[in-house]
Amino acid sequence: MKKNLKKASVRLAAVGLATAISLSGALVVSANENPTQKTVAQNNELYAGTYKKVSASEALADKDVKAKIEQVYAQFPETKSYEIDAYEDVVSTSDSEYDKYVIRLEEKDGENFFHFAVDSKTGDLSYTIQSLDASTVLSHPNVKSGVDKIHVSLPELKSYQISSVYVIDNFASNFSRYNLTFTKKSSGNSITIGIDGKTGDIINPKKNEL
Repeated sequence: MKKNLKKASVRLAAVGLATAISLSGALVVSANENPTQKTVAQNNELYAGTYKKVSASEALADKDVKAKIEQVYAQFPETKSYEIDAYEDVVSTSDSEYDKYVIRLEEKDGENFFHFAVDSKTGDLSYTIQSLDASTVLSHPNVKSGVDKIHVSLPELKSYQISSVYVIDNFASNFSRYNLTFTKKSSGNSITIGIDGKTGDIINPKKNEL
């Protein structure tokens, strides 16, 4: 079962959230970055134009990262066996707000994961992204009511199974979102739909997902 880490309300960096979801080793440089950042990214293989992959030992040398990962291990002991991928922000300046580290804990040869980011100024968590057990997700608050609303809105999904789930907790705006992937066993067709963890409301999929 999902358990929320104890934390203060902190800022969520938009680039951090996108990075944590999609950071996979491919170089990403957005169109609105300045030329200096783009050049740095190309020369040093930065991810999302900002983050450099570093070793786990380098990341754990930061006291805030070490404290947060120990907190994760204490509440989710299974993550102790997960591999650590660490990314450090080497572009943003010290007088701005940003996530200094994005940490990805990944189950080796598995699908489970726990990602989090550490705020540069407070040392607190900016967000977490956590995989969940698809077979038990309906027991989580507001998920069952959200799935019921999905079935009313898209009745064809009643024949689909929930095949995978992850939850995003954004501590800056007190926001929680469950992303559920529904898959039709016979065809393999699937669609991912978000449910607001606070209200159970549907976060509508994009039209091209339907």
